[in-house]
Amino acid sequence: MNKEEYLRELDEIIEDKMFIGNDINDLETESSQNTWSISMSQQLASEFTVWEIRNFFKNVITNKAEQLTKANCNHGMLFYVWFDFQSGRLRFNFISNIHKRLPFKCEIETIENMDSIIYAFLEYPYHDGIPFEEEIDKDEASVENTEVNLLHVFLYELRY
Repeated sequence: MNKEEYLRELDEIIEDKMFIGNDINDLETESSQNTWSISMSQQLASEFTVWEIRNFFKNVITNKAEQLTKANCNHGMLFYVWFDFQSGRLRFNFISNIHKRLPFKCEIETIENMDSIIYAFLEYPYHDGIPFEEEIDKDEASVENTEVNLLHVFLYELRY
């Protein structure tokens, strides 16, 4: 798949319908129905820029904000993005802003700019899979474990 074909596939995510819950009991449904992820080959990752992925997210947010306006509900939505190092996927979700916290079981740090998350995704050396035979230096392993223990999440609120 080339870059143009990949971008056309991402258009489907932009246009997907978002589930908008009405109370705190809808968190599980919002989490499951409003979660998307993107992954790509190593070759494709080398062709993308942070700006292009950020622009994709801008289009996602714009579309979902329009859906929120048309839904005429009385609350906003939280959009959040994180890089899942274990799967090599860039994940993102929308939940109602009535929830007290993001639905992660690990420790998170919210960051103000998504560029570092996108950069980590694009520069990830294992888009085509992690080779099992590759030995990892103990120092590298401890750095990787530190990164995994504190998940960086970009958070943005869509207002109604």
